[in-house]
Amino acid sequence: MALPRIHTRSLPLLQSCAQFPFKPPISPYSPTKRHSSTLNVASARAYCLDLLRKHDKPSHLLSVFQPSYSKDTYLSLRAFNTETSLIPDQVSNTTLGRLRINFWRDNLTKLFSPPPPAHHYTPPAEPTLLLLSHAVHANHAKLTKGFLTRVLAEREKYLGNVPFRNMQDLEAYAEGTYASLLYATLEGLGLRDTGLDHVASHVGKAEGIVAVIRGLAVLARVEEGGAVVLPLDLCAEVGLRQEDVLRRAQGRGSGDDGEDAVGRLKEVVFRIATLANDHLITARKMVAEEPTARGVAFSGFMRAVPTAIYLERLERVDFDPFDNRLQRPDWKLPWRAYRAYTTRRF
Repeated sequence: MALPRIHTRSLPLLQSCAQFPFKPPISPYSPTKRHSSTLNVASARAYCLDLLRKHDKPSHLLSVFQPSYSKDTYLSLRAFNTETSLIPDQVSNTTLGRLRINFWRDNLTKLFSPPPPAHHYTPPAEPTLLLLSHAVHANHAKLTKGFLTRVLAEREKYLGNVPFRNMQDLEAYAEGTYASLLYATLEGLGLRDTGLDHVASHVGKAEGIVAVIRGLAVLARVEEGGAVVLPLDLCAEVGLRQEDVLRRAQGRGSGDDGEDAVGRLKEVVFRIATLANDHLITARKMVAEEPTARGVAFSGFMRAVPTAIYLERLERVDFDPFDNRLQRPDWKLPWRAYRAYTTRRF
């Protein structure tokens, strides 16, 4: 069972990392007075970097490819994504989860509201909001609040690890979360273009779908209350039961039909991975055909690199999302990211 049009090739080892970080493009923003103290902003920046290092290593590594004028925007957006994605793990019920979501929603409303004369929005003692506020008010990143509130709406919809009803819901979730973050990332780069948004939509959908596959191992391996969020219609079509997935994830055997249950799980994951791969293929074609997509916008589109690597690794383990080899670090990512940045291809 092979994933269509995914190819791996032998790559030379990256001999040196001395070329990091790269010289960023010149900022399109004019210098302005800092909104927050340098110490507070520096602390918030360090916090966001450490948060990504612990919970989102690809975003941490890809930060070196971001232009200096948009790096604070990038870090705050990716930290915002991490903070909100961790909410279900930090609360004991959906009511508390909604309170956390409302905390972020209320502060985004305040952050993006025009302040009264002689007043400034003072973010709470939350580093991610502080850095985001600095990016918006001091660096004048022209972000659209709606992209971030869409992320919160999708997170809230699936609090409690609610399974997706169908593949369309899964795709809509990826669009509302990861694609929305990528639209905001492009705005942080000073770009607003319909053609670039189309590329971002495909890259973001691929990244979001892969994030769901990645999360299967974490959600299903919880000994008490393990969850399966795979699309219900697809599971019903192939005859995959939730109990089959939980048994496989928790090492409790595969039930009475053994290998058949594993095969059904792999079939479901294969179809989902194929959908993500199709979005990547479309994004590659669009980048190749659109010169502006290979300019500064490509810093944002590099989200496709770790997504492609994971799909290749998933294919090598025959689409078993619980194979332990998938939990190992992506040692190819630094080289693949460097190659993508220099060739403008992912």
